[in-house]
Amino acid sequence: MTLLFLNSFLVSGVISYENKLKANGKNVMLILGSKNCSYCDALKKDLNDDFLKNAIKDKMNIYYVPVDEQVSVEIGDKNPPVKTTSLSLKMQFGSRVTPTIVIFNKNWKRLIQLPGYASPKQMKAFIEYVNEEIYKKKDLSDYLKEKGII
Repeated sequence: MTLLFLNSFLVSGVISYENKLKANGKNVMLILGSKNCSYCDALKKDLNDDFLKNAIKDKMNIYYVPVDEQVSVEIGDKNPPVKTTSLSLKMQFGSRVTPTIVIFNKNWKRLIQLPGYASPKQMKAFIEYVNEEIYKKKDLSDYLKEKGII
């Protein structure tokens, strides 16, 4: 039953759902979503558009985890990985809305957490902030002001 459920959330393009979330030397975007979420669908569509695919450029793994049913998830590159569930992730990140977007660097340090949908322009700024390691030099709010996001 769970395996069938997991396969129903496989998404083509840059977003994937596997029960094993790994960085593999890349930054990671975790999307906590749900089946009947129109904003989740819009975000998935946006991330598969060329505008954002170019910002991702093989520097980021993007995982979609459904939080409306409990599924097992393994996170991390260490052996053994951290074992958890989709509902535990929802609680851990305080996700009250879907999508909730959490972006980590390649060492699994959480850099950005966004409750709700972000437009393609906003997502591009967040992705560049992490992929180009701007977070090492600049505060996120300062960077977003420079980009005209806030």
